[in-house]
Amino acid sequence: METQTSKINSTPISKYQKIKFKPNDLVLNKYQIINQLGTGGMSSIVYKAIDTLISEANFLISGTKYVAVKVINRDESWKEEDWTKIHDECITSQRAANKKNIVNTYEVTKVNNGNTFIIVMEYIDGISLRQYLEKIGNFNLREGIYYFSKILEGIKELHSFNEKIIHRDLKPDNIMITKDLMRVKIIDFGISSVLIDSTFNNDKKVITSEESIFGTYPYISPDIKKMTHKDLTERTKYISVQFDFFSLGVIFYEMLMGEKPFKSADENDPKIIDLPLKYDMMCISEINPNIPAAIENIIFRCLASKDSDLKFRYHNINQIIDDLNTYIVDPQKASFVKLLKPNNQRTLQLNGSFDIQKQKLHERFYERHWFYWIMFTTAVLLSTLVVILAILHEL
Repeated sequence: METQTSKINSTPISKYQKIKFKPNDLVLNKYQIINQLGTGGMSSIVYKAIDTLISEANFLISGTKYVAVKVINRDESWKEEDWTKIHDECITSQRAANKKNIVNTYEVTKVNNGNTFIIVMEYIDGISLRQYLEKIGNFNLREGIYYFSKILEGIKELHSFNEKIIHRDLKPDNIMITKDLMRVKIIDFGISSVLIDSTFNNDKKVITSEESIFGTYPYISPDIKKMTHKDLTERTKYISVQFDFFSLGVIFYEMLMGEKPFKSADENDPKIIDLPLKYDMMCISEINPNIPAAIENIIFRCLASKDSDLKFRYHNINQIIDDLNTYIVDPQKASFVKLLKPNNQRTLQLNGSFDIQKQKLHERFYERHWFYWIMFTTAVLLSTLVVILAILHEL
């Protein structure tokens, strides 16, 4: 089949014409499209492609010639600040390159008279955390801790820059798990914020556009409500690591329970952002006794939004990692940890009851309480049978 070459490098295209590719198209004279992988935020389209110019040496290092090509076309309905935000994403994604748990961005090019971005990224051979959860329902405790620790490593990488990157759109859809189920990659910096923290006066400066795009409602921290000030300088003062910590709490809860901590009939209703200010998450250990208080406390501290609970909040990513590692190192010692907020002090949604039957369906058979009783009874019966056979043999 004859290879078709895109003309985007030489022929101007009308201002808001949408650029799309099909199999065998050559993008930027280098990347040959294989197929469309899907769509992303800001109406972007993501393709799988082959880097036709990759050297043999680089191929041996990377182990693949595949890349992901993300195309973002400017829409007439967008404000100028929306397009500026896309530019911020490109800069942010390039700055976050060469990190273990962050998707690598190789190249960013603006074409179509500046109205289309083409972002060439690392191709992740795997599935999103969302797809994995839809497949299995929820993780057991060991699995959940493993993957959550990988996600924390990625957020630590973002928060460790001198110009700290706050992702602000963390959700299972933006977390990729590699095909071998061993590694995690965080993707999509479409609405991330970049902060410069001052070590002298505890002040900070936001250096990205913060006009209008906020995230995915069930994962948005209620702190976003503080960003209603008309003055942009005042508004951006409230952007903090808590934006990511809240999302992490929702994700960890969802990983372990197969449900989100706060319920809404319509997850596209922005009112869901207010729920953590009114209600508490249900006591996890009462729903699933396999989840210890030490783990529930981590989720609770991430989600803490009520005025009375703000004192429990984490201040940096290392605190979350330390709490998780404390449990990993000595689960028995951690079993004596008490809930920071007992169930009788929580205000629960009247319509937010957890589907216990659904949770039981998600449990592995070896996690259910009856499994251990069956194993114990079987062991006793076998031992008794061995003794009886030995006595009969002596007779």
